[in-house]
Amino acid sequence: MKVGIIGAGISGLACAHELERHGVIPDIFEQRNQVGELVTHCAAVLKVMNRPVKDQIEDLRKNLNIRLEPLNPLKKITMNTPKASGTVYGKLGYLIKQGQDQDSTANQLLSLIKAPVFYNCRADFTRLAREYDYVIIASGTSDITKTLGCWQDVVKSWVMGSTVLGSFEPTAMKMWLNTEYAKRGYAYLNPFNRKSASLVLVVQGADRSNIGQYWSRFWQTEKFTYEIASLWDLEHSSGFVYPHRVDNILFVGNAGGFLEPLLGFALLGAIYSGVYAARSIIEGINYEDYLEQLKENTRISIALRAYLNQYQNKNFDRLIAFLTAPLIKNMIYNTNFDVLKYIASLVHLIDKVKSLK
Repeated sequence: MKVGIIGAGISGLACAHELERHGVIPDIFEQRNQVGELVTHCAAVLKVMNRPVKDQIEDLRKNLNIRLEPLNPLKKITMNTPKASGTVYGKLGYLIKQGQDQDSTANQLLSLIKAPVFYNCRADFTRLAREYDYVIIASGTSDITKTLGCWQDVVKSWVMGSTVLGSFEPTAMKMWLNTEYAKRGYAYLNPFNRKSASLVLVVQGADRSNIGQYWSRFWQTEKFTYEIASLWDLEHSSGFVYPHRVDNILFVGNAGGFLEPLLGFALLGAIYSGVYAARSIIEGINYEDYLEQLKENTRISIALRAYLNQYQNKNFDRLIAFLTAPLIKNMIYNTNFDVLKYIASLVHLIDKVKSLK
């Protein structure tokens, strides 16, 4: 069997790893000169976002045979709005490094595979589709998916982030919701270690021409005194993709619409979709069947994002007060209750009642 993978990002490498486990060595084509995202940043894997799985890193090891080492466990999250603040504690998830450093997620995955990676190579998917039995689109963009008519935009955001120097708790995350500088987006700070952290602002509807203004307003409003070691910006696009396979071409990761639109998290969707694409090829099972849970997660995320898009700061104040109330905190963060699923159902019911009125 001959398989070509376009993109040596997380989804492409996860796909290659699963193919190799079944004796298929793919060819991987990467347009950059090394694996990993261009910018180094610290991302979070939140357990609340992936229920009913209890521990995502353990699930990757147990069910996908992928061993990843996070930077630190996530034990504390502080959420801030203009007039409210609340903190939750517990086994909340993990902090992971993204980018091109040796200990980044992409390089950890690269160390697990034997497949050749052809760097500085912009592959033509139409040519590969003729030459290979299967082609996996793991490019991280919607270009090919749009060309084949499978992509529908859901959320477009612009992101500005920096590595900041200061004093940090290595197992603690901070989040901010404020429409004055984030509109319907959010900001977060995730530590690499005690001395450096990622500070990131995600603004829905912004673009490169005005993201700097939102960034300046963010710093002025929150009165940060950190030293900036690096600064970057990029576009963040979430989309709905169907179908996820066209002839012998399969879409994974961001190209497959698995960057969830609620908070813009992508790691687990990238890994699972890459593995599922490989398994569907090896086992001859419909790829869409494998994706049912990921697609359900996307539907929930789209519904919640649409609801939050109606929020003003006063609504965010009440939301944080609700999420950090003692009884609610215990139910959401210290159990395996799939809270997002039921909130999405409640949101759907509310919208249905409003439409009837």
